[in-house]
Amino acid sequence: MPTLLFDQDHQAQQTTPQRQLHLSLPRLRVPVQPAAAPVPAAALRHGASLPRRKSLTGGNTPDGHRIHAIALPPSRDAREERPAPLSPVAFARDVLGVNLWHKQEEVLMALTTHRRVAVKAGNGLGKGFCAAVAVLWFIHTNQDAIVLTTAPTFRQVRHILWRQIHRLYRPAAPVLGGTMLDTRWELADDRYALGLSADGADQFQGFHSPNMFIVVDEAEGVSDDIYDAIESVMTSAEPLLLLIGNPTSIGGAFRRAFHEERQIYRNITISAFDSPNVQAGRVVIPGLTTAAWVEERKQVWGEGTPRFRARVLGEFPDQGDNTLFSLSDLRAAVDRKLPADGETDDVVLGVDVARFGDDRSVILRRRGNRVEDTQVLHHLDNMEVAELVAAAIREHNPVRVHVDEIGWGSGVVDRLRQLGHPVRGVNVARASRLPGMFSNLRSKGYWTLADRVRLGIISIPDDKELINELAAIRYANDDLGRRKIEPKEHMRKRGLPSPDKADALMLAFLAPKGRLQLWV
Repeated sequence: MPTLLFDQDHQAQQTTPQRQLHLSLPRLRVPVQPAAAPVPAAALRHGASLPRRKSLTGGNTPDGHRIHAIALPPSRDAREERPAPLSPVAFARDVLGVNLWHKQEEVLMALTTHRRVAVKAGNGLGKGFCAAVAVLWFIHTNQDAIVLTTAPTFRQVRHILWRQIHRLYRPAAPVLGGTMLDTRWELADDRYALGLSADGADQFQGFHSPNMFIVVDEAEGVSDDIYDAIESVMTSAEPLLLLIGNPTSIGGAFRRAFHEERQIYRNITISAFDSPNVQAGRVVIPGLTTAAWVEERKQVWGEGTPRFRARVLGEFPDQGDNTLFSLSDLRAAVDRKLPADGETDDVVLGVDVARFGDDRSVILRRRGNRVEDTQVLHHLDNMEVAELVAAAIREHNPVRVHVDEIGWGSGVVDRLRQLGHPVRGVNVARASRLPGMFSNLRSKGYWTLADRVRLGIISIPDDKELINELAAIRYANDDLGRRKIEPKEHMRKRGLPSPDKADALMLAFLAPKGRLQLWV
């Protein structure tokens, strides 16, 4: 059998030299068959049995090379029969000539029984190699089929997944057939695999096939807009979706596949402790994660850190790198019931106004430390937003109203003042009253809000959108060493929506003007 190695990306490859053989025997010529007849992968998902594949094994060629398997040309009657389905594990073994370890087999076989498979894994566990096998298997076993692969950047598409596809394809090219290009494998006009970058949702438009397979590599870094575009492709008769990635994010579609949407996915987790190398305490598969690496990460990162959970255990962290809020603290704030007495009965409104192409404004109302209501306004102009804020003021008689006055918000502030309401216009880009600690007022506002959540003195509604927005807020230190909250523009580049509800919450909990408030 061929020996398996893993490259720097921890993906398996053959090390046995491959040669195209032309075998001459007395009175018989046995050519290597250029391509096996395609088999619908859908047949496997509908419970078809898997008969053993026949092959010739054991002989040697005249120049001494071992023959592992030779496919004989089918008889005339056999060509008219429906080909037997070929499982992805059998395809990897018999066509590609590679062996898989048990978690890779679990992932590939899940594609034969489920439309959607989501795989979260630690580092160095061969998940990309597994996806490459899946791409080749799907096209090889379907006559009319399209595979679309994507990743956050085209560099990742080309140099990670498709590099592995090329390595698996080359030794098996006489059997697999077709034309292999940089990020495209084409056998016919209606039978091909294609690599697309995730920098524009329009790239996924116009693809239709009765057998559609979408592979999302580095799935944690792909934006929700791309996932929405993928859903439009999933309308074909027999679609398959495979998500693979490191669970480093605490929000987004990849995480939802394991939580809010887990009922429609086959979820698979691959931990470093599943690795045969870690379990055996020695190198069983070269290049796969080892016990020594796990022990090093334990000492450097610590077992309870978000990085160890994500990159070793294959589990989503409670809090991402440089994020301000932990999910456990936010869930505790949802479950917390605060008493209503004394000053805590005062009502404060926080208003975030849509701008820069956003299509919604938010009016958030808190009573003391309890958030009572979040009102989302879609596609309204300044005058309409101002009228709704004025209605909330008349109904709830707040002691303060904080309105973000950057951009279009200034018009809302002006209109409310015309109506006689004493609102406070807030420019969160200005310096805070602690300029040595925070880069601007927005940073101070979010930091003190996070302290309230962490110290357990705030109650928020069970609003998944609000929780996801808060959990995605990142911080850093600027050149002067001050705390700085990630700008909205940077969040958009990460594929995240504008945190409108979170901003309204932050505004509602800003200290009154002229009063210093610091939580430590």
